[in-house]
Amino acid sequence: MNSRNEQDPAVDLRVTTTLSRVVDVLSAHGVQYALIGGLGVALRGNVRATQDVDILMHVVQLRLPSVLEAIRDCGCQLDVVAAIREWNDNGMLAVQSPEGVQVDLLKPVIPVFHRIIERASDEAFNQQVVRVADAESLLLLKLLAFRPLDQEDIRGILTKNVGGLDLDWVRKEAGEAGLDQQRLDNFEQLVKDFYQG
Repeated sequence: MNSRNEQDPAVDLRVTTTLSRVVDVLSAHGVQYALIGGLGVALRGNVRATQDVDILMHVVQLRLPSVLEAIRDCGCQLDVVAAIREWNDNGMLAVQSPEGVQVDLLKPVIPVFHRIIERASDEAFNQQVVRVADAESLLLLKLLAFRPLDQEDIRGILTKNVGGLDLDWVRKEAGEAGLDQQRLDNFEQLVKDFYQG
């Protein structure tokens, strides 16, 4: 297990408090999950400011109501019936924590998302163990989105993990996801500039 002993100054206390609140619920209910998004990048790449929490989670449908009730009962704003409908219809759910932080819960709607959850590893963060997506998974997620901030995150992950990444896995999964050649070429240029350079 890796360890992050200090509070990253770019990570707001409200965000870490929210993360702790939600992770406690997921862990107590045995939910498989992986922290992704800005917080995941803060642990696997460059630290950057983030104001929300993004979690990819797999929960058996029969257990979904009790998990959502527990998230509500820990203080998050959540209508359980509406949340179940949103989860089933859209594969995602936005929850507001008591700290005013948005938590985006994402359903693994494509096979690679399940693999990302499986590849996640324990990280000690803010005196708590959190399951965090590995660097390769975060690269893939950022490659799928590929907005300017995602490209910045890709550069940070590549730079921080020089010589330690399974880029063939990222390439394989990106190819199976059907990404266009231009995006794949742009990724290879980032690899050349920030990982092999």
